Order: sequence, then C-alpha cells, then structure tokens
Amino acid sequence: MKIRFVKDYTSHAVGDVVDAADLSSGLAQGLINLGIAEKMPEEKVAKKGEKTAE
Repeated sequence: MKIRFVKDYTSHAVGDVVDAADLSSGLAQGLINLGIAEKMPEEKVAKKGEKTAE
C-alpha cells in the first residue's frame, strides 16, 4: 500500500508518496486516520488490448 502526504510531517513534504512498508508498523494507518496522509489507489495492470491513458 502506498500513501500520499496531504500535510507536512516529519521529513515528508506535502505530496510525497511513500510505501507503507517503509514506515514502522501501524504508522501509515495512524497517519491516514489523523488526516495527515491518504491511501493511494492500487495500480491496475493493463490487460492485453486495454488502452492506457496518454
């Protein structure tokens, strides 16, 4: 799961995207609950014949 910071947080600026696995356990969910970060949508793998956004 990746999270994006929506408010400044220690060593992370607004807009930073971080993999939750890089943070200590439970910290990512706590930041989401406090409104400091938001969960990023999962990346979809394009299927054969599916057009990508350009």
